[in-house]
Amino acid sequence: MKTVPDFWFEPHPWINGSWQPGSESVTVSNPATGSPLAQVTRASAAQVNLAIEGAAKVFTEWRQRSAVERGNILKRIATLLLERKDPLARLLTAEQGKPYPQAVAEIEYSASFFQWFGEEARRLYGRVVPHPEADREFIIEHKPIGVAGLITPWNFPLAQAAKKISAALAAGCTAVWKPAEATPLIALAVAPLFREAGVPDGAIQIVPGRGSVIGNLFADHPAVRVLSLTGSTSTGSSLMAAASRSIKRVSLELGGNAPFIILPDADLAFAAEQLCRLKLFVSGQVCVTANRIFVHSDVVAKFIDLVAQRLSSAHVGNGLIDGVDSGPLIHQHACTEVGTLVEQSLQAGARCVVSNRSYEADRGNAAGAFYPPTLLTDVKDDMPIAQQEIFGPIIPVLQYIDYSDVVQRANATPYGLAGYVFGGDISRCRAIASGLDVGIVGVNEWRPLKAEIPFGGVKQSGIGAEGGEEGIREFLDTQVISLPKPKY
Repeated sequence: MKTVPDFWFEPHPWINGSWQPGSESVTVSNPATGSPLAQVTRASAAQVNLAIEGAAKVFTEWRQRSAVERGNILKRIATLLLERKDPLARLLTAEQGKPYPQAVAEIEYSASFFQWFGEEARRLYGRVVPHPEADREFIIEHKPIGVAGLITPWNFPLAQAAKKISAALAAGCTAVWKPAEATPLIALAVAPLFREAGVPDGAIQIVPGRGSVIGNLFADHPAVRVLSLTGSTSTGSSLMAAASRSIKRVSLELGGNAPFIILPDADLAFAAEQLCRLKLFVSGQVCVTANRIFVHSDVVAKFIDLVAQRLSSAHVGNGLIDGVDSGPLIHQHACTEVGTLVEQSLQAGARCVVSNRSYEADRGNAAGAFYPPTLLTDVKDDMPIAQQEIFGPIIPVLQYIDYSDVVQRANATPYGLAGYVFGGDISRCRAIASGLDVGIVGVNEWRPLKAEIPFGGVKQSGIGAEGGEEGIREFLDTQVISLPKPKY
């Protein structure tokens, strides 16, 4: 069993390069055992405003650094994350609950964004456009928008921040980061790494606190010019309304209800393995996880057997223990919410095939927030579990016969974040993928997200993109200068 590392940081807001005790103290606990990890102080309204003003002050200096220098600092952050991924991963597992290997993967994934945007920083090309008048020309430039207010979730408390911070700094912006209330420790833990890499004090501020309070402070402060949130659709709607008061730009990555479509010619064993990996990943608490499993009627019985075998053999428990495949949910209330959806489905005619309670073998998990990975069959489209984002390790199987019908059913949701298609005929897979109203589709792949590509949702799943060459645009304004051509 791995241990929680000794803290090398203080559990207080990081403002202008120093730890500053906040106005309210809250307990952060390990969701696997219920045991307390630390008392973290939250930033007061005055401290949040101080952080914003500090970020605004250093913005002018940071934006004037060369793109190469900014990029090199970002790449140093990537190097430091990888050098220290073991203690960071152990802290992340203790705070969030995901198994240690998944936490290591999150640190590596986070580093990939600092590496990517460290390289993208020097590719912020402008262009010269011919003017209708022969002796004039247009210069089009991309300029950093200003201070960015960043709000991140608890399921990927470092990775979601890495996407935003790396793009903002590469663009020449500074940032004030509000980590999730349940997982502030990993955010505070990386503050010294930013300084060590060469980020000037004040360019990244970290302010733990209540989302409803800090979101409004971000929305109302004139120095904050862009708000970037990863969270629920309801939270995104509220933040968007608040941002409208002062016409701020918003970038929102919100909820999902991803379809996972099994075609009759799919490699069923491979598809079952990929599905179980996806649903056990962060215990299903992922916005892009498979939510509705559409299986062709010709292969549904065999596919259910394969999934049942894999799900039953998974080891659920404390993520700091070797060999654990899936950890707890983030807290007990999350278990209640998931349990309600399952019970509603059973009462409406669904059937439970697997309920993996392997975590009960360890008495140390008794006070944890565990919910059994569950396989449900005979699920219908009108059941709440097929209409809402589950955010738990539940696999609901629905049947279909016709390809056009399954695409229509898959799109019958206000969400449009991710989708998955598994099949042998790649042309048919491509056609079905193209018909899905989602931002990203994995064809015969459970985890298509990478730093090199843009990721964002459509419909009520979000606005804007993270990653790829598109991700940096969320933090840039465009300016056109019309001027006389130089003469020789």
